[in-house]
Amino acid sequence: MKPADKKAYDKDYAQAKKTGKPFFPYAIFKDTIVAGLVVVATIILAITVRVEVGEPVNPSTTDFVPRPEWYFYFAFELLKIFANQNALTPVIMATFMVPNILIILLVIWPFIDRGPERRIWKRPFAMGMIVLVTGFLCYTTYLGANSPGGVGSGGLPLTGLDEAGTAGMAVYMANGCASCHMVAGVGAPGPGPDLTNFGSKGWDTAKQVAWLKAPNAPMPSYASLPPAELESLANFVNGLGTKYK
Repeated sequence: MKPADKKAYDKDYAQAKKTGKPFFPYAIFKDTIVAGLVVVATIILAITVRVEVGEPVNPSTTDFVPRPEWYFYFAFELLKIFANQNALTPVIMATFMVPNILIILLVIWPFIDRGPERRIWKRPFAMGMIVLVTGFLCYTTYLGANSPGGVGSGGLPLTGLDEAGTAGMAVYMANGCASCHMVAGVGAPGPGPDLTNFGSKGWDTAKQVAWLKAPNAPMPSYASLPPAELESLANFVNGLGTKYK
């Protein structure tokens, strides 16, 4: 601390100590009042703002978007921000890097900003950091709470789709393929491979249908699909990167 700052601080402190009020009972009284108001407000909200009860869980759905508790919405949104890169980046950035950077900043900030000034209008940098971090958390929480439908709910950004390709894409999306595979930047980066250019392998329909019926683990079998849907899915996957780009 600079000598001039210390001198000014000592002067303000001496004046506040002479004219100010003691911690007990004044500060205790104010804290009790505020805490009581918070408890009352919480009780009122618990009575008047009921928790919504949604539709019964459907274990066979493929477009359900699971959401965490509200205080993890920001991390839920971060997973989406860092998605479509590789299998580890979203998890590392959203659950480790960004939260820990914020925690470390919170811990070390008192050692960085050691000025004696307590009036917020005289600490613009500290207030700016608070506003930025709080705004970031609030904004990502809002986005996470209002996240749209499931992965690829708007379809795949492909060109060249004819009637057969559109039908095959519908089967692809309806059966949760996007939860393991990525196509044209949409879907999950794993555990399945990126299928954007799968058509370059040159598989025919029969080979693809046979694979879909009896794939290697962990990919599930699609043998239960109706033959028409299975063939449509096979033709769609075989056209990725060639007919459908």
